[in-house]
Amino acid sequence: MSQTIEQQEAARNKLRKFIERSAPGLGEPLIALRDPDTGQMAMQLHWSSDDGEEWSLSGLDQPSLDRRILNSVIVECRVFFMVGEDCYLPGIVRALQRLSPERARGLDPLKKHVAQIVRDGALVSPEGGAMMYSGRLEMDNGLGPGKLLGADQITMDYINGVAFHEDDSRRARLDNVSDMESVLLAVILQLDVLLRIVGNVRRQVMHDIKAGHISLDA
Repeated sequence: MSQTIEQQEAARNKLRKFIERSAPGLGEPLIALRDPDTGQMAMQLHWSSDDGEEWSLSGLDQPSLDRRILNSVIVECRVFFMVGEDCYLPGIVRALQRLSPERARGLDPLKKHVAQIVRDGALVSPEGGAMMYSGRLEMDNGLGPGKLLGADQITMDYINGVAFHEDDSRRARLDNVSDMESVLLAVILQLDVLLRIVGNVRRQVMHDIKAGHISLDA
């Protein structure tokens, strides 16, 4: 019984911290890049013509952030996908299930939703594949010959190899990506999906509190 009480209190602590860390404003510089009408990350193609008949692509606007700002968003977000962090998203879902055991199986879809983007302490591709690919087909990208790097791989290489300067091999693999602009775009797109899922988990937690399914009081 004592262990069960301790586990429940640990779960409450996780959810309290999660509510605080996921409060509105999380990742705001990145979220502000979303199209105000669709709520999605959007690219805009620009076409030009000298005679009004033959048109050619003259430019491309895509979501972008200064590297320092993007790195600050990464620092905010890493607590949701790094194993061992109190706000690690799979752990937050488990805490929610622990405090409401009779509804635990009903929360399995939320668990699967989180697993689409966060697994084993890393950001991964959502179901259906990566949001973008980059790299050189003729080179071994560290994933095997003939393979392109997906946004999830690029993002984790950037986070661990550039933003946190912890892994030289990851940083070297980014040399296989066409340019740094593509690297930063991949990170932006991957973090955008993570922030959406963090928001979905937060809404479920707040709903369960309001509905009386769980209580964060000791």
